[in-house]
Formats: sequence, C-alpha cells, structure tokens
Amino acid sequence: MEAAYDLDSVLAAAREEAGLEDFGNTGFTEALAKVLDCARRDLCFSDTGFMAFQGNIRRWLVNRLRYVDGVKSHPAILEEDVSDPIVVLGMPRCGTTKMQRLLTAAPGTIALPLWMTQNPAPFPDEEPGNPAGRIAFARAIQEAQRANNPDFLASHERTAEQAEEDSDLLLFAIDYLMIFIIHPSDALLDWLRERPRLPAYELQHRLLQYLQWQQGGRQGRRWILKNPGHIGQLDALSTVYPKATILHLHRDLRTVLPSYCQLIRAIYLDLFDDYDPRRIGRQTLAYWGPEFRRHRAQREALRDRLNIVDAPYRAVLEDAVGVAGAVFERAGMPITGQTVQALEQWQAENAQHRHGKPSYSMEEFGLDDEAILAAFGTFDEAEDWT
Repeated sequence: MEAAYDLDSVLAAAREEAGLEDFGNTGFTEALAKVLDCARRDLCFSDTGFMAFQGNIRRWLVNRLRYVDGVKSHPAILEEDVSDPIVVLGMPRCGTTKMQRLLTAAPGTIALPLWMTQNPAPFPDEEPGNPAGRIAFARAIQEAQRANNPDFLASHERTAEQAEEDSDLLLFAIDYLMIFIIHPSDALLDWLRERPRLPAYELQHRLLQYLQWQQGGRQGRRWILKNPGHIGQLDALSTVYPKATILHLHRDLRTVLPSYCQLIRAIYLDLFDDYDPRRIGRQTLAYWGPEFRRHRAQREALRDRLNIVDAPYRAVLEDAVGVAGAVFERAGMPITGQTVQALEQWQAENAQHRHGKPSYSMEEFGLDDEAILAAFGTFDEAEDWT
C-alpha cells in the first residue's frame, strides 16, 4: 500500500504499463507528490476508493506517456486548430450538462464523450478510427456506477458515448484545482489555490488537438466543452482559447449548493467508508466561494475580450433550443433547419429526472443563507449579467 503513495514507485509503475519512458515536461511531478502526500495523510479511502485513487493516477500518467510518444511520431498533431470552442460554464447544477449535450446534437460540432475524457490516447492495439477498447473501458465505468451507485446516476447521468465535462482532460495535468473534489484534503486545496492556472489549460488544449487529429482533423467543426470548474479560470480559459464563445448559466445559489452537495455525497459513497455531510457543505463553501468571487472579478476585468452569452436556469428549462440558437448565432455558426430539427429531437428524447430525483436539504449539509452569503457575497448574480 505504501508504494501507492510513493512518487518514484507510481511513476515507475506507469512507465512499465505503457512501455514508455518519456513524460515530456515533468513539472507535474511536484503536484503529484503533493496529491500523494495529502491523500496518505488526510483521506480514508474505502477499498473501492483506494482502487479508484490508484487507477486514476495510473491512467493519467499512462495517457501522458502515450500522448508524448504520439506527438513525437506525428508532430502535425500540434498544428490542429482548436482555438474557438463553444464553452458552457456556470456553477454546478445550473443546467450545464443539458446545454452541452444539446449543443453537441447540432451538425458541425465535436462532442467530448466519456470514453475520450478517460483515455485521450489510443490503446496500443487500437486500429485507427476504431476506439472500441476505449469505449468498452468507459462502458465498464458506466455499468459499475449503474449497479453500485444509483444515487449518482439520479444526480448526473453519464454514458460512455455522451458528452462529458472537459474537467477530465484538465485532470491529466494533476496540477489542477478541481483535483481537490475527488481528493478532498484541505491542505491540498490551500496548496493548489496558489498554483498557476495556465499550465493545466495548455495541456488540455494539446489533448484536444490530439483528439481532433485522431478524428481526421477539424473539418470545419467546433468543439463543445463544458465544465463548472471554469468558474474562476476565465483568464486561463480565454488565453488558451482566444476565440471561444462562452455560454454562462446562472441559478440561485440556495438551490445550486445543496444540489451540488448531494451529488458530491453520491460520489463519496464509492470513495470513502464514511464522510460527514456537514464536512461536504463546509468544503463546498471553501472551494466554490473564492472561485466564484474570482470569476466575477475576472469577468469584469476581461469583458472586452470575452464573447459571452448569459442565460438564467429558467431559460434552460423553458426554451433550451432558443438558448442554443443564441449561442450558435453568437459563435457565427449557421442555424439551419437541420440544426433546429436536431436540437428539437434531442430535447424530445432527453427528459429530466429519468432516473429519479434525489431528495436533500441545505440543513443536512450545514448550509444556511448566512453561510452562503458570507462565502459568495450574493445568492444569485443572474441580474448582474442577464
């Protein structure tokens, strides 16, 4: 077990599995050492959680090795243009997943499905254009969650071939703030918050180039990305993707935060033998409060270079197709009859709460209006932007 927390042992195991030696820039090892140390000292994984902890780190490292090797063999990968994605952001539980998946239903877009986010690098025996092994890997994750964690499925449905958060690509950097969500050590959060934000986004950019190259290149298409974790990261996001169009969704934090806490509780059921709901509430405020305030300051400071469409959550419920149309219009993408038909068909086939609606309250997570206002400075900033 100790080897799982030892930096040299972890790196050696990844090299052995990949059959490769070169990680490229090894600056990530400082953050990896910190994650390993904080996990060993501060976290009490369940047996399943410990296996996930080991498996995730190994997967991140093996994919990095394969990516570096792929670029050596095919330097044209780094010539792919991914500068102008459509990016959906907003606090968690604001309808970001629905809007991402709706937007990817339109022609001329590229989705980022779960199988890509888990393994952006092809498996060694993979035939070009046939990622069956990577899809099977993601389906195994999907089936395990369906069998063992229906609470998570009720909060956030995901399947191997549906669009997923681009946070999973940012996690390959390891030196990325949202790694705290699955390694909830207060010491780790404090350390990560002082780290530069740009390197993780630069790696994500390169991984998108890698994935686009695998799919035959750009072909006039635009990536559709989504990640609540972009809250607080607008400077890095807009630097790496200077021509991005952003959809920013807004919802009352008194609804958002307990819903988010319930999702985290569902995730932690697999990872930890026991995790106090009130600790989830406290760490939620500690993570998202400063990022939310940082995000608002960045929006103001960067307003001249950001291309943003703002929409309240109620618009996602009442007219998601209309919101999507406004985004495509802002992005300069043609809205044809085929586009509208594809969006309406997706909407009709994807009803909310198909797997049940979880029950929760602010009180069970130790949240109240006073604590939210102290952490965020507001309950709902929608009126400022919409």
